[in-house]
Amino acid sequence: MRTSIGMACVVALLAAGCSAHATEAGPEITAGPDGVSISIPVQVTVGGMPAGDQVRVWARTYDRRGQLWESSGEFVTDGVGRVDVSTAPSTGGTYTGVDPHGLFWSMRLPENEQAPYPLMDADDVVVLLGVDRAGTTVARTTLRRVVREPAGQVLPIAEAGLVGDLYLPPGAGMWPGVLLLGGAEGGRPDPAYAALLASQGYVVFGLAYFGVPGLPTTLARIPLEYGLSAARWLAERPEVSGDRIGVVGTAKGAEYGLVLASTEPSRFAAVVAHVPSDLVWPGLGGPAGTQTSSWTRGGADVPFLRSLPARGASSAAPNQAIRSADAYERAVATASRWRLAVARIPVEQITAPVLFTSGDADGMWPSTAQAQRALETITEAGNPYGSALLDFPGAGHLVGGVPDLPTTRTAIPYGPVTIESGGDPATTAAAVRNTFSATVELLRKAMPRGRG
Repeated sequence: MRTSIGMACVVALLAAGCSAHATEAGPEITAGPDGVSISIPVQVTVGGMPAGDQVRVWARTYDRRGQLWESSGEFVTDGVGRVDVSTAPSTGGTYTGVDPHGLFWSMRLPENEQAPYPLMDADDVVVLLGVDRAGTTVARTTLRRVVREPAGQVLPIAEAGLVGDLYLPPGAGMWPGVLLLGGAEGGRPDPAYAALLASQGYVVFGLAYFGVPGLPTTLARIPLEYGLSAARWLAERPEVSGDRIGVVGTAKGAEYGLVLASTEPSRFAAVVAHVPSDLVWPGLGGPAGTQTSSWTRGGADVPFLRSLPARGASSAAPNQAIRSADAYERAVATASRWRLAVARIPVEQITAPVLFTSGDADGMWPSTAQAQRALETITEAGNPYGSALLDFPGAGHLVGGVPDLPTTRTAIPYGPVTIESGGDPATTAAAVRNTFSATVELLRKAMPRGRG
């Protein structure tokens, strides 16, 4: 889509019998492809400007609360008055250097605004783009990036004791099934991530396991039977092909997914664990001073490692972010070998490929060390299924999900405290793009798509 400002000048030139060159057509900004999946790279270009001119290219969009996010880059036009944002370096604004995705991941809110989680809803993201010269906007355009395919469906689920949403891909037939598990934010998992995975040709069941009516209010003592029932229910859906499904989990959802796949290996064909744990940790949100397991089996707590308080949590000011990763690190460092062995998730029992993803600057918990230990366990057991770890130095906690959304929100509210998610926004954004591609690749290899 393209919008040009200065059309009156073009009309005047043509009326005078002058030939209109690129710069005579007036400033313009173009962005495309428009109306395609957000996972597909886009190109933003500026034209019709004087050569060697200083311009500011900006982008704006709204989150699910209606809050405005903005980004910008400062550029110098080339010898024909153009800027290709994919190849030209930004010398200022919200990001610097050459980054084709910079205008998207570097969007930010005003200083005191609070970012929602998840950030976007499940349909599309509309971005307004513009170019300024000497402080005046001279051209603008819009770019629509699709999250949920228009022909796809979303079915709210509240049956068989399960709560969540079923995302169906476009078209008719049978498709591989994927169980999607969110983290400590609770409720239904990220609808945008579920919809985007479904658009790749999967029936995605976004399962809520606490924090919504009819389910536990806190992430504590969640039955393994609940998640296994969801996996069986999904596999038996008429839209789902095969009797084994994939599971994709993030953070506590990755912990849950690994425990499920270890408990009933024959149910799962692929496992993706974003910023996972190799250990079972205590539940969250229970009575102060008490610790119970996050999970139960047959009504009894799954053995867990007791956590330690994060430094500064008790004295943190409102909205002051604290780093909780060190508390998990100290708990592991001070635990006996027996305690660690009892709390360890037996990932070697999983009979499917496992993709671990992590960021070594994760402020929530030490996902890199936890993922490395889990992969080492699988490797020592023989690893016949091709499991792997994608670790991203400098990336934070939010390395899994929808690519090209802002990664500048480095703190996440959780109850009375705010937790530092950590990481460099540019590095985290690159990690998200990589993990999404790797997730889809693993699912396609482990569960080839086919219509029934």
